[in-house]
Amino acid sequence: MKTDLDRYASQFLDFLQYQRHYSDKTIESYHREIEHFKNYLKSELIDSYQEVSYQLLRGYLTKLYDKNLAKSSINHKLSALRSFYNYLLKEELVDDNPFLLIESQKTAKRNPDFLFVEEMMGFLDSIDTKNDLGIRNKAMLELMYASGLRCFEVVNLQLSNLDLGQMLLLIHGKGGKDRYVPFNEYTRDWLIKYLSEARVNLMAKNEGHNFVFVNKFGNPLTNRGVENIVDRLMKQYDPTKKIHPHTIRHSFATHLLNAGADIRTVQELLGHENLSTTQIYTHISKEHLKQVYQETHPRNIE
Repeated sequence: MKTDLDRYASQFLDFLQYQRHYSDKTIESYHREIEHFKNYLKSELIDSYQEVSYQLLRGYLTKLYDKNLAKSSINHKLSALRSFYNYLLKEELVDDNPFLLIESQKTAKRNPDFLFVEEMMGFLDSIDTKNDLGIRNKAMLELMYASGLRCFEVVNLQLSNLDLGQMLLLIHGKGGKDRYVPFNEYTRDWLIKYLSEARVNLMAKNEGHNFVFVNKFGNPLTNRGVENIVDRLMKQYDPTKKIHPHTIRHSFATHLLNAGADIRTVQELLGHENLSTTQIYTHISKEHLKQVYQETHPRNIE
């Protein structure tokens, strides 16, 4: 028989899935953190979220510290549980949110990894396009760099989302939020080549879907598939570097800001809900500006 602990947790996860349209991966993450917290409550003989106090949460934190978890991992748990309690409060299932009294752990800011413009151009230009899969790789990675797409946005892209004439994409982003993102003429040419030649061949035995990017069997690519492609191509280009699909997105944002793009424009292109998420890229831009200044100002090079 389900307890209130289980029932309310299930309601929250359904809310994330059907109303907020969170990804399966994100929902699994919330589920994992709530289950961990529920087990702690049961070990403390607590059978209601209403009974959770600040003192109880301090005990929960102590157990997390004792496991030597990274501060980022602890913050992830606190963030998930804080959101869960906000939901419970809104639904009037609890009277307050004790997690608001718990401060997140201070962590060192980590700038996202990125490639310099020359590295990115060299990487993209190194892709072998002698066969259908090579043409697909070239078109896909050029589009990721041209539009700053997340990995799941690439694999879920439909033919109906492409406007080759206007050079625009309709992207269904995080939380079910849509945005339009432009791409350039060079990328359009590779997309046309891929769609008219390579994809037709790859889809010869599979006509059952409208996903843009497909594997050698004509099936839609997966996140893992894109990660493997990016990893393999970078190893061929420069074995000393290891990147992932998000590196291309980070590079897109960094290069725009370094070239003078307005941060709010970059925010909209990336599909960030909060400007603070985009501002992490300004740290890179500032470092780049300082480096250029040090290398070029007459007083620095006398």
